[in-house]
This record gives sequence, C-alpha cells and structure tokens, in this order.
Amino acid sequence: MDLITESSTLWIISAVIFIALEFVFPGTFIMFLGFGSLVTGLVHLWFPLSFSQQAIVWMVSTLGSLLIGGHFVRKLFRSEKTVDPFVKEDYLNQIVKVEQDILVGQLGGKVRFQGTIWDATTQGKRIPKGSLVRITRRDNLTFFVEPTEPVA
Repeated sequence: MDLITESSTLWIISAVIFIALEFVFPGTFIMFLGFGSLVTGLVHLWFPLSFSQQAIVWMVSTLGSLLIGGHFVRKLFRSEKTVDPFVKEDYLNQIVKVEQDILVGQLGGKVRFQGTIWDATTQGKRIPKGSLVRITRRDNLTFFVEPTEPVA
C-alpha cells in the first residue's frame, strides 16, 4: 500500500470510529467529526493531498456538516418546552427574612425561604439584614425581592 491509500484508509477508519462513538456518547457532535473524516478520506483518495491540505479539508467539511447537518437535526428532533404541572410557584409574594444585606442588582444578598438560604437581589435600595421582604420572582437560584416596608 502506498502512503496515499494508507492515509485515506486512516481517515475512513477514523470516520467509522467517530460515527460509532456517537452511539456511545449521543449528542450528534461526534457524528459530524465522522462526516468530516469520511469526506477527507474520500477526497484524499481521489486527489492526493498534503497533510496540511487534509487538515484544512477535514476542518472545512466538519464545519460544513455541522452547520448544514445541525440545521436538519434540529428540525428532525424538535425540542419541546413544557411546563411541569408539579412545579409550583409557591414562592411568589411570600414574605421572607433577610439573612444577609441585599444589594441593588448584585448577588450576595441572602434570604431564608422554607428553611433554606437563597441568593437574593433587589431593584430598589439596599435592604439590610433582619428586614422583611416580598419575593417577586425567581431566576434559577436567585430570588428578586422588594421590601415590605420603606427602606430608610
């Protein structure tokens, strides 16, 4: 075997390995690496390329397959956003105690809700420790609060 068919064979074997790995580690990304390897192996088989040219063909074909194939994969496997009926927003409008000063638009403040300490922030003035606040909304693990009484 000459060097060209050996390196083409290596590209094609790596393509098969990448595509097989997709079944072990699903997520569709590894599959596109395999498509890039397959294209590079076939192009190199028909048109002898230097190693740097092979690398460029692999990068371009992988990126192209990611951009084009990713679009079709997203259409084929549509994600659905659903609301879990068991998740309750029982925190809204709850009055809680400030455990650590709450700063305006910054993390660092803490409130106690249902026995757990949560991060908190506010849009108004700084709220000192010991004050009572009302929870207006939540973003992941951070509550947005407003004072129940005017802050001095």
